[in-house]
Amino acid sequence: MKKPHFFCEHCGAEVRKDARVCPRCGRFFSSVKCPKCGHAGMPDDFSFGCPVCGYAIAANAPPEPIKPQPSPLPAPPLPWWAFLAVGLTLMGLLLVLLRSLG
Repeated sequence: MKKPHFFCEHCGAEVRKDARVCPRCGRFFSSVKCPKCGHAGMPDDFSFGCPVCGYAIAANAPPEPIKPQPSPLPAPPLPWWAFLAVGLTLMGLLLVLLRSLG
């Protein structure tokens, strides 16, 4: 017999089925997410495992904690040519301004 286990997708702590807040990290839950296929839904939909792929853990097996999701990487810096284009545009505007004053 398999039974579902519920884990916080942020810190990986096991939580009760009806938990709305993770006891370890304090994050709020709005739905349950399957660790295998990613399907999200209400906790009652997962009473017998994932309704899409059937993922569940055997009742006598220790639960496999979900590894916390890494935070998204910061946006990469702009390419060199973007800085060059902005610099040339500003230089052009400065030249136009100087010609109009003199």
